[in-house]
Amino acid sequence: MKGYNQWNFRPYRPMSERAKKVLPYICRVAPYEHRCELEWLGRGDTYSVCFRVRGTTEWQKRLVSGQTAVLEHLQTETEYEVKIRDAWQGESGVRLFRTSEIEGAVVNYLHPEDEQYGFSGRYLCSPSLIRLPSGKLLASMDVYGSRMPQNLTLLFESADNGDSWNYATDIFPCFWGKLFWHQEKLYLLGCSNEYGDILIGCSEDEGRTWSMPVVIQRGSCNTEEMGNHRAPVPVLRSHGRLWTGVEYGTWRRNCFYDALLSIEESADPMIAGNWTLTDYIRADSGWLNADAEAAGAIEGNALEMPDGTVVDFLRYGENKALVLKADPDDPEKKMEFVQFADFPMGHTKFEIQKIEGGSYLAVGNPFPGRTVLSIYRSDDLEIWEKVGDILNHKEYGMKEVGFQYPVFLVEGNELLVLSRTAWNQAHNFHDSNYITFHRANLENI
Repeated sequence: MKGYNQWNFRPYRPMSERAKKVLPYICRVAPYEHRCELEWLGRGDTYSVCFRVRGTTEWQKRLVSGQTAVLEHLQTETEYEVKIRDAWQGESGVRLFRTSEIEGAVVNYLHPEDEQYGFSGRYLCSPSLIRLPSGKLLASMDVYGSRMPQNLTLLFESADNGDSWNYATDIFPCFWGKLFWHQEKLYLLGCSNEYGDILIGCSEDEGRTWSMPVVIQRGSCNTEEMGNHRAPVPVLRSHGRLWTGVEYGTWRRNCFYDALLSIEESADPMIAGNWTLTDYIRADSGWLNADAEAAGAIEGNALEMPDGTVVDFLRYGENKALVLKADPDDPEKKMEFVQFADFPMGHTKFEIQKIEGGSYLAVGNPFPGRTVLSIYRSDDLEIWEKVGDILNHKEYGMKEVGFQYPVFLVEGNELLVLSRTAWNQAHNFHDSNYITFHRANLENI
């Protein structure tokens, strides 16, 4: 066996599973109310799609050509099992799904009892979204679970503006990955796993194949110890540099320190020494309006204030965000406390972008809970006005449903949004089973 010199796999399998060479391999499941879209990797052109209501014994079979299929006329709110068989009697593992009405387009789905990605996790998380020069949309997500390895990222692409999605590749190891375009290449910046090494890799074919990643900073790679933490937060271009938020800490110790990671725009991102971190700073309980019980601030958005100041605008708590100021002339200098800003979505991960005209858009969950996904607007990052809701399901309990960890693109008068969605009997609001795609109209902003 030779060494592997890429970051991508189609698909990734743990070493213990690779010898089995199981094909077909189901790489996308996307259930709706009365249908389910399927995609798989395999050999040949003719396959049998075998499915049954979960708990029954008899398989129904449909003969299809190609490596995609849509099962139609399914019962709503019903659990199914599905597997793919090829002409040589090769058979995939059994995948699970549950039908239900759902808003938006399903990029990918993972039933909470589906074990296909058990080597990484059981739930879908950390969406990232980019429009590529070819016009395609590319979405990434990782597979996580509490105290599990959490090291697999899945990529899907859309050639029709998000109406339909297809599998692209797996990235391993990668967690909390952020896609961005720079110097005519696609980059993915993330961690090797929860609290692991900060990694970056690049692709020259719009995400189909990837270079081996470069380690920017080592982490503990241990959920019990402090290490690198981040989310798919924005990459800001300002003062001749790229900036993005990172943290160091762990929920197990209830402690996080904050920093901005940056690089000169002209420098090669694949050389680790070109990257710079501000010295870490921890939210001080003595700062004005601080919460003495807070673990710290996380999932910060690197932003340029109206006066050009570079800040890290961080999730902090109930209706509150922490604002820290960086020094572009000394990108290693510890950030300075600015204020705890009034912010209606500070209790969970949000995304903020500066848009044409100089105002700011924010997408996230207004307090409390994650049952509502909303758009807010501000001219100064101080006063926020609600524009509207992308999704609103207050009728459900806050422990059941979540539309969370949004990322978005602004294209003309349209907002394109990816959501980490817990719906249709997810394990709970946090342990999400979908990544969904949505559009919102911005004409009135």
